[in-house]
Amino acid sequence: MSRRRATAGLLAAAALTGCGGEAPEPPLPAATSPAAEPVRIAAGPTGQTAVLAHVYAGRLREAGFDASVVDAGTDRADYLGALERGDVEVAADYSGNLYLYLRGRAPVEPATATATDGTTPTPTPTPTPSPEAEDGGLAEDLSELLGLGEERADADDVLAGVRDVLPEGLQVLEPAPAENTVAVVVTRPTAVEHGLTDLEDLGPVCAELALGTDLDFAGRSYGPEGLEDAYECMPGRLVPFGEQADLVDALLEDRVQAAALFTASPAIEDNALVVLADPLNNFVPQRVLPVAAEDLPDGAADVVDALSAQIGTEDLVLMTRMTSARDPYTPEEAARYWLEGGDDT
Repeated sequence: MSRRRATAGLLAAAALTGCGGEAPEPPLPAATSPAAEPVRIAAGPTGQTAVLAHVYAGRLREAGFDASVVDAGTDRADYLGALERGDVEVAADYSGNLYLYLRGRAPVEPATATATDGTTPTPTPTPTPSPEAEDGGLAEDLSELLGLGEERADADDVLAGVRDVLPEGLQVLEPAPAENTVAVVVTRPTAVEHGLTDLEDLGPVCAELALGTDLDFAGRSYGPEGLEDAYECMPGRLVPFGEQADLVDALLEDRVQAAALFTASPAIEDNALVVLADPLNNFVPQRVLPVAAEDLPDGAADVVDALSAQIGTEDLVLMTRMTSARDPYTPEEAARYWLEGGDDT
């Protein structure tokens, strides 16, 4: 039995719950010249960006470009250096993490990357923090880094910040609606019991609940300090976990009543968890953001921009599900599946 047939049930379940798999296909901008124009795409810093790289390559080839995916390393310094040297022309990243990296701060990623959290098995290396960096977290509040004063940063602020600090010779293309940011989630019974839809609802009952987190949460600016400042939310207990699977089990067994998870985690959909909205932007925005060389052909940029508009968070969930299954798809196989609209042939 082929792996595609063996995993058909998993993907069918994803489709039934609204998880991507049917990528719209807008008209493709045509290449400005015959298929001679090479476009090399870096696999990027995570497993999700590796799938996205193959998605970009597939759609660019459909448009007539000679597109390929190359391994430029999972360290952001590696792929940015490859872009600056002209070794690659495009890479996908996450807006918040890219901004924090470029400012010399620690990106918002789990201390231990696992197959279920959408990252590669080896955590992305981070730059050496600047002297004023705080131990275990962001050096300063994100809004302070962006020069916003007491106003909290939203996704557009972070995008503008990336543009301001991006190395010379590079550009950012249109961000996708897709995001993979930290969020507080609860089970549906807990949401109903306390009337929870967003973090403002959580504030008044926060002291009654235990919050499960990854190992770094307590030291982040959006952690306990951020929740208290934005929402007057002071969890009764903060319970750190080294593995996402253990954290999810604790939530389902009511050993913790809320959990901080990444929004593109399949565990949210698989367990019908409720993601509490963050109206005051406590958490760092993490939109999927293509980074490109300034000399990328305009036609290629148009193709990637059109494609980005079609990639939502549910598509990241599907990509993560496929590449982290017991018998995982490769990033190239997952990208082909998505590009073919989920047709399991």
